[in-house]
Amino acid sequence: MKISNNYNKNTNFTSLRMKTFDKFGNVINCHYTNFNREDINWKKFAKFLGDRFEAQDKVKVNFFGCSDGSDPYTLILNLIKELGDKARKFFPILASDISEQVVKQVDEGKIQLHNKDIEYLKKINAMDYFERDNGGKIQTFKNLELMPFIVKNSLKEKMQTSVKDVRDAVKEENFSSSVFIFRNGWTFNTLSQQKEIAENLYKNSDEKTLVTIGQSDLFKSNASEYLQKSGFSGIKSDIFTEAETDYPSKTVGMPIKKSDYPEFILFEKDMKNV
Repeated sequence: MKISNNYNKNTNFTSLRMKTFDKFGNVINCHYTNFNREDINWKKFAKFLGDRFEAQDKVKVNFFGCSDGSDPYTLILNLIKELGDKARKFFPILASDISEQVVKQVDEGKIQLHNKDIEYLKKINAMDYFERDNGGKIQTFKNLELMPFIVKNSLKEKMQTSVKDVRDAVKEENFSSSVFIFRNGWTFNTLSQQKEIAENLYKNSDEKTLVTIGQSDLFKSNASEYLQKSGFSGIKSDIFTEAETDYPSKTVGMPIKKSDYPEFILFEKDMKNV
């Protein structure tokens, strides 16, 4: 497969603002992200996790496609805010990404925040977890000013990072009684790969496994359909906000037709099918 990279060359952390294309112009990878991606109500999601796993002493949270860490950090901060000391059993969150360069920068604690990120972090009283990187420069990406910050260890230690391909992980790992989060990344896998991810995930999960996808996955992949075809049941909740977000318009894993299955972003194993 012929691929090409397209990113803002004026940005220091280019891998976090990068898209990778196939020879047909389809996006097959994208590392742009931000805090509080609004397709999820993170406050309600944190409470939901607390209730669902209340009886468990330790809960493994697997967060695939973590990019610069904004998504898993958003979850961590909301777990702390909503659950207090009870949040400890979810840490460290196991965050991974397919890009070694991205994971390296997360390990170094480097992150770029724009005004909307900072506004949100102030709103939830979380700016104390970040300090301005005075050695870095303000960069511009799509008319956004990206300001360099360092993630303090008090937050960074609550996340453990690794380089992983979700397609391999679902074949090799056991996700029983754990949380599997792969959000807004299904569409960067072909339809056959999406189907295989769902089927392998079903094999390596149990009735307590919680699977979470994102809004772009509903609009631009067959994730919800394939998970249900594989044996998962959708969970009705008000966690999904249906907030419109801007994602690459053409991706390698876009569905051929609209799914006949109801659309969910949360799933659990349907034990009637076991």
